[in-house]
Amino acid sequence: MPVTVVVGTQWGDEGKAKVIDLLAESHQIVARYQGGHNAGHTVVVGDQKYALQLVPSGVFYGHVTPVIGNGVVVDMPTLFNEIDTLESRGISCARLKVSSLAHLIFPWHQSHDAMSESGLGENKIGTTLKGIGPAYADKARRVGIRVGDVRDPKRFKTLVHERAVAEQKVLSALGGEKLEIDAIVAKFVDLAVRLVPYVCDTVNFLHESLERKENLLL
Repeated sequence: MPVTVVVGTQWGDEGKAKVIDLLAESHQIVARYQGGHNAGHTVVVGDQKYALQLVPSGVFYGHVTPVIGNGVVVDMPTLFNEIDTLESRGISCARLKVSSLAHLIFPWHQSHDAMSESGLGENKIGTTLKGIGPAYADKARRVGIRVGDVRDPKRFKTLVHERAVAEQKVLSALGGEKLEIDAIVAKFVDLAVRLVPYVCDTVNFLHESLERKENLLL
């Protein structure tokens, strides 16, 4: 099976993105399968330097399809800031595919992250406060909102509002900050419209790619 996997040792700053960039040229698909936007990956192309947090570094090759898999938690503001920055510099993200099963990060995840870290005092773990851990917790609790939900605008709006109201109750009980619920709903509904063209059943997409004997880099 034509699959190459790059695995780090959980230390961080190991140069994984650089290795992936070197290997991507001989692959048709570069897929990210876990994590969020807490770590940045720097890739140098010629005399240009690019910083990536969510988009797989295979995006720099015209023949590569970059895939964000279902194990990733996606922060839409960060994703589109990254896409806009890349495209403003001539790097097309039109081939990008985002798993319909990936979970989304919302402001309440970041609020929970900050409160949890603050409560640990001197024993804090040093989280980046990006809401990644709480988003995975919601995934495990089966209350998270997934990328595929953006394809139904009315339902997505309802889901975001309901989750925001529920999370506000929890945050208030813990002495946390007040969420600007209407502003959050409006912002994420707009972002959802932008995300729709990228949404893909990446499980079937990757299996079909392997059946065609295409080279896959994880």
